[in-house]
Amino acid sequence: MLSLFKFLVLGAISFTSVNAKCKAIPGSAGWPSSARWNALNQTLGGQLIKPTPPGAVCHSDQPTYNNATCAVVAQQWSTYTFHTDNPVSTDWDNTNNDTCLPDPAQPCSPIGYPVYVVNATTPEHVAVGVKFAAANNIRLIVKGTGHDYMGRSVSPNSLSIWTHNIRGINFHDAFQPQGCKRSTPTTAVTAAAGHNLIDLYAATDSHNSTIVGGMEATVGIGGYLTGGGHSPLSTAYGMAADNVLELTVITPSGSKLTVNECQHPNLFYAFRGGGGSTFGVMTDVTLKTYPTPQVAVLSLQLTMTSATDDIWDMVAYIFTQFPYLSNKTISADPQIAPIPSGNATTLYFIGNFRSISPQGVPYLSAAMQPIFSHIQSTWPAANINYTTTSYPTWYSHFLVTQFTRGPGYNFRLGSRLLDAPTLTGNLTALTSAVKGFCGGLGCGPLLLGGKGIWDAVPRGGSDAVLPAWRKTVVHFITGAVWPANSPAAEATAVAAMEQRVTILRDLLPNSGAYINEANRDEPDFQQAFWGTNYPKLAAIKKAYDPNDVFWCHPCVGNEGWQEVGNKLCTV
Repeated sequence: MLSLFKFLVLGAISFTSVNAKCKAIPGSAGWPSSARWNALNQTLGGQLIKPTPPGAVCHSDQPTYNNATCAVVAQQWSTYTFHTDNPVSTDWDNTNNDTCLPDPAQPCSPIGYPVYVVNATTPEHVAVGVKFAAANNIRLIVKGTGHDYMGRSVSPNSLSIWTHNIRGINFHDAFQPQGCKRSTPTTAVTAAAGHNLIDLYAATDSHNSTIVGGMEATVGIGGYLTGGGHSPLSTAYGMAADNVLELTVITPSGSKLTVNECQHPNLFYAFRGGGGSTFGVMTDVTLKTYPTPQVAVLSLQLTMTSATDDIWDMVAYIFTQFPYLSNKTISADPQIAPIPSGNATTLYFIGNFRSISPQGVPYLSAAMQPIFSHIQSTWPAANINYTTTSYPTWYSHFLVTQFTRGPGYNFRLGSRLLDAPTLTGNLTALTSAVKGFCGGLGCGPLLLGGKGIWDAVPRGGSDAVLPAWRKTVVHFITGAVWPANSPAAEATAVAAMEQRVTILRDLLPNSGAYINEANRDEPDFQQAFWGTNYPKLAAIKKAYDPNDVFWCHPCVGNEGWQEVGNKLCTV
């Protein structure tokens, strides 16, 4: 059926259409006819979907309305699996502009979703979809799981490439990158783009190994790796992108390439940290694997009630100790929540501290004990409670300690990376900043930086991971939540979040933020997400995608276009 492709892209619309002021939308002169969409579906072997909003089953004015199905969808809306398994649904309602929620009291329209979806099961399906979008000047997006906080996996008036069903996992005792003269002396795993982290954890565990990965099960490997990919294992083994050995990608021209340090090194560089939906579509990746470690976990619940700022003195002290813990290859994912009560505030500092030292729990406990002793002697009102657990493998540990916060609401993130000198230098400035950043809705100070990131030597000598990560100790996160279809509430919540982030931005101006967990409207995002890597990445984008087949925000090389209502138009 692929012989029909000449009809689709060569016999129809001229490639000069890429110079149009806006991407084509339904009803515009350049939008393909139904006959041509049908021909595309034949070319794809029936893998083209014309989707309906998943929440439409709850709206009586929609063709798919079904009250019984509505109850099921509404119940599953707060689960990651539902959104992962749906071709257009995404985890966060605001990424679809609240256009069709499973709530009959809210409006419903398909405008927040792609018009068509390529349900890709092979790289060839991806290539056909990319070429069709390029030839017809259609906005093109890529969805893996829909987890993306930035909203890059959905857009109106678009064609979507859904990679969820590209499957396959293979193991290597040693890996020979294509075109390289020597094999890489390491065990490795090759995984197709449709897999998420828990798939890889389960598969590698059966081989007594693991990968550098995060703590949310349904995160897809494509968006995770192209954003850099932090992990509790990063303190020892670097960012996930630092552990990529090879990728298969579909370029903006529709070419299928194997990229590594020996072949297409610029694309190899860009795909490892340069951001998703920008340089093409990853269809598989080969990652370095490590022997699965035993994992010691100290689960801490620290509380303190006070009518003064001494709770923030205590929190700032803990952060001054994070570089010490990082040097011991300890990671942590605490959450801080200040709860006002009358004239006082009760602070909750809750989370897991981890170590993969062979010495296990005794090593972790010994490292934490001086910190606990200082807290108890300096702030007697603090209550420290903790338990310790030893897990035989990374996977067994993940199944118990993974993040379980569900999706299905309006949510945005803001974040900033801080280094050791900032945490151990001016204590007064740190305390003030911590209070300002965490004192409202709370925060997540993730201890992820360490020697593994600082001393990483990626294949080919470098990758596109933000240089600030090479000095980072803590990834600070905050967020914004607001009701559906409430523009005023959204503006207020996002402005408050940005005000908090600005406090840390001012504390360390030359740092940055993690592209996968940050404010999509981060000021000077080019510097914040890629730093000195940006000029090289922009040049690679221009070389491989001169006609901007791929466009997203905030993404490399997107300056020539802007979203105007539901259209994508040149600036």
